[in-house]
Amino acid sequence: MMRIYHNMIAVAGEFAAPFRRTLACAVAAAMLQAAGWIITLPLFSLVLTPGALPVRDILSWLVVLIVLLLLEGMVRWREMAFVYDYWHRVTEAMRQRLAHRLRAMSLEQLAQRKSGDLATILGNNVTFAATALSSLAMLAIQLAVVPAVVLVLIFMLDWRLGALVLAGTGLIVPLIRRAQRDANQDFLRIDEVDAAASAAIVEYVQGQAMLRASSRSGLNAPCLRGVFAHQHQVQHQSGNSARLIAKAQLIIQLTLVATVALGMGLCATQQLPLASLLCLTVLVAQLVEPLTLGLSMVRLFELADAALQRVNAVLNEADLITELPFHQPQHFAITLNNVSFHYQQQEKPALQNVTLHIAEKSLTALVGPSGGGKTTLTRLMSRFADPQQGTITLGGAELKHIPPDQLLAQVSVVFQDVWLMDDTLANNIALGKPHATQEEIVNAARKAHIHHVIESLPQGYETRAGEAGSALSGGERQRVAIARAILKDAPVVLLDEPTSSLDSESEYHVQQAIDALVADKTVMIVAHRLSTIRAADQIAFIEQGRCVECGDHASLMAIKEGHYRTLIEAQHPTHDR
Repeated sequence: MMRIYHNMIAVAGEFAAPFRRTLACAVAAAMLQAAGWIITLPLFSLVLTPGALPVRDILSWLVVLIVLLLLEGMVRWREMAFVYDYWHRVTEAMRQRLAHRLRAMSLEQLAQRKSGDLATILGNNVTFAATALSSLAMLAIQLAVVPAVVLVLIFMLDWRLGALVLAGTGLIVPLIRRAQRDANQDFLRIDEVDAAASAAIVEYVQGQAMLRASSRSGLNAPCLRGVFAHQHQVQHQSGNSARLIAKAQLIIQLTLVATVALGMGLCATQQLPLASLLCLTVLVAQLVEPLTLGLSMVRLFELADAALQRVNAVLNEADLITELPFHQPQHFAITLNNVSFHYQQQEKPALQNVTLHIAEKSLTALVGPSGGGKTTLTRLMSRFADPQQGTITLGGAELKHIPPDQLLAQVSVVFQDVWLMDDTLANNIALGKPHATQEEIVNAARKAHIHHVIESLPQGYETRAGEAGSALSGGERQRVAIARAILKDAPVVLLDEPTSSLDSESEYHVQQAIDALVADKTVMIVAHRLSTIRAADQIAFIEQGRCVECGDHASLMAIKEGHYRTLIEAQHPTHDR
């Protein structure tokens, strides 16, 4: 229970203090509830007294009982205030903290998590974690405190009765501990397979065109095959904790019956007053519900704990730390010095000892075979992650010493796979400059050669892009992304094969948009288009994570059997050298 408590406090965040006060109210209310039942002892004693009923004394005890009930009600009211006043605020704050954590962690760490997994954490896990804070925690206290106080009252009636209940409780403790461990592990696994199933469903929906074209839709889809079967298998294997709980419930019920039987035996031998026996019967009746209900809810508490653990796992992810002291770029040249980098869970390095200087307001083209490390270079320059070895500087300032917001304000990135929000085209372009005027948005679209396309749409700039930009073609999405970068007007531009998957007409328009974007900027482009490569001030040939050649087009073509010359001749046999 302490583990769950600490997880709850961690998730409560800024609301930890009112949450603790609420728990204190829950404890007080449970004690008042249990204390009210001991009043049955003097009441039964008075009722069983020979002769006329002592009405005044009975009324006095009833007044005490009413006062206890009123006090309990007042404390319960204070307890419920957290549920109604804070539950939605805790949920909102939890999602904001998760969003901040996702923003603060490195993109490499973020890429390790599937979208379905994050959707499950931000959706179901957050909701259940907030429910655990607002409702389950109070219920858990009631189910724990009431039996504890009642047990003390039974000891007060007769130590032998209390010892019997305590012995029965001791028998179920190992079963409950084992059930908690099993249930916790079960629900963590269930959450994982549920997240995997969510990710598979997202992939299934996004890949419908390809799946239908290859007759692999439905349950035959590769992304679904096996996922649901595994999900069913994990859920089926989670029944052991339920069986342990059923055993514990049986033991406690037999213990309570044995306690009443012992009380009757003690009463029959004049060792226990009849009033005490009646009080014992009432107390045992009050024990049955919280104990059996509490045992049956062990799995629910562990389900909440699994949700809390998954939320806390994201909250505890390490930040991409900006090291002190903070530095400001003095210019916009980029230097990579002996940079090596490998992705998590991959043994082979993506980059090895890369040294490269990109002069301010120059164009550097990265060329080479696929998988050589070109995209990794562009990502490191926007601080997707930090290299394990070497340094990257912008204007003399190492990237690790530049605050992320300031660094990204200096860099525009256009990747091959363009991401657009399901929002208006105007808002998608304005991501580059949130407070841009409509005139600025239109001017950026004109320079990106996408204005005439947007104007032809029924709602113009208010047309929604669709999920992931599905309302536009690939070339149109690229030009919207370039318009966004033009509007941002950052001094450094990183382009990762922006025309590689386009047809010739779309490529022509995108290339014109790129020409407008890169003017007077420090530019690095992963390119395959010969005209772009030849125009570069510097060409770096990247192969197997190394920069094996670097120079301008003429100098690299002068290297006989050089990597760059071989690539150009293979692509353009009749090319003018």
